Amino acid sequence: MAKKKDEVPEDINKELESPKFGKPKSLTNTGYVLDINEKDKKVDLQLYESVQGTSIIEGLNLSKDVKLNDLEKGVMCEFKLNELKAKLSKKTVDYLAEQGINLTEIIQYELAEIKIIDENA
Repeated sequence: MAKKKDEVPEDINKELESPKFGKPKSLTNTGYVLDINEKDKKVDLQLYESVQGTSIIEGLNLSKDVKLNDLEKGVMCEFKLNELKAKLSKKTVDYLAEQGINLTEIIQYELAEIKIIDENA
């Protein structure tokens, strides 16, 4: 096993910073908005059914169809999420393993649609 390195090789860093995502997979889930970052146009969601082992998703990008004005914290909603996956190269996976990081793909979510279920939740 190689020693941990302070500097990430350029090609590996590029792959991690600019992953090549495949076709999005659509998921439907219920929950509510925890926080809205108007400056970055991102949201944090609490989901009732977990995805990828978590029920809180932070820093979600909004699709062009979702407007910040449509979002309200703490209101029960149905969310349509786009799940984007980027498989990492063997070289990157091996390098990360040497650093003690078990990662084979990068997963990103985008909020594609929102529908309010109960305004009194």
